[in-house]
Amino acid sequence: MMHDKIQLVVLLALTGILSKTSGVPYRFVLIEGPKTWTEAQSYCREKHMDLATVQSDEDRAKLKEAANDVNFQSFAWIGFYNGVLTWRWSYQNTVISYTKWESWQPDSGRTDEACAFVDRNQRWGDATCLLEKYFFCQTDEKGSAKFKYIKMSMKWREAQLYCRTLYTDLASVTDDTENTALTNIISANNGLDAWIGLSKNLWLWSDQTNVSWSSLTWESGQPNNVNGNEECACAGTEGQMADDACSTLRAFYCKTPEVKKQLVRVAVKSSGYLDESAVMKAIEKKMNQILSDQGMNNIIWRVQPDGKIFHQTNNTEKTSTACEEH
Repeated sequence: MMHDKIQLVVLLALTGILSKTSGVPYRFVLIEGPKTWTEAQSYCREKHMDLATVQSDEDRAKLKEAANDVNFQSFAWIGFYNGVLTWRWSYQNTVISYTKWESWQPDSGRTDEACAFVDRNQRWGDATCLLEKYFFCQTDEKGSAKFKYIKMSMKWREAQLYCRTLYTDLASVTDDTENTALTNIISANNGLDAWIGLSKNLWLWSDQTNVSWSSLTWESGQPNNVNGNEECACAGTEGQMADDACSTLRAFYCKTPEVKKQLVRVAVKSSGYLDESAVMKAIEKKMNQILSDQGMNNIIWRVQPDGKIFHQTNNTEKTSTACEEH
């Protein structure tokens, strides 16, 4: 019966503390031993979680902290790399089955011309996604009501966000009828061309995090893909990115779980002899059940100055101790 009371005390203490946390906290560690990008990726996946994903102010702060910890002041690999060049529709990430490219388009291999537009001549072209153009959104309607012509100049990814917020997505074009409908709208509005929902993945994160293009911070003039061979990204201590040959030997940042300590104090009441071993086992069992649900483990008992785990207080039959969980 005493064991049940002990378990209840621990359950209440831990639930109150651990319910305040959500997700998996992480930090970055800098590994200074130089490796190629692929070697660094394998190392991080084996020893930690993956190569670091750096696309927010919080990520950049964590990266800077990791660099400062070892007084590092250069560029190191992160988890960004040039992905498989496949044209896909923005809507549901669909592979294209119908195309209407101009005869010389798409004219880019591994360049930044990763977004597509339709012109008034019913042909498609590729361009850098940073150009500002009018664009077509699509709705859930059928026929001519499927498309909405938006006469506001936006970059491709800004247009994508606009369409996904107010409609369904940027427009997918599935046949000649739809393509002709778009070009007729452009001509009727005296336009030249407009974004459609077609793009190719140039860069991806190693841990498969969705790329937040508006949150990326590139070094000035980057990525420049010198000699067509710079397909992996490294980052400076402020989080600014640059491309480099994946075979270059560099230090690298790994993403690793954040280790947190939580002190839990337990008071045990006993009307007779206290079997410390049995009490510790009962507490550990209940704590391990709770910690496993929170993705944590590793219980450490705090030893008192007299070398004991438990000690009696206030001349009563109360025995207390503290343990730490990681």
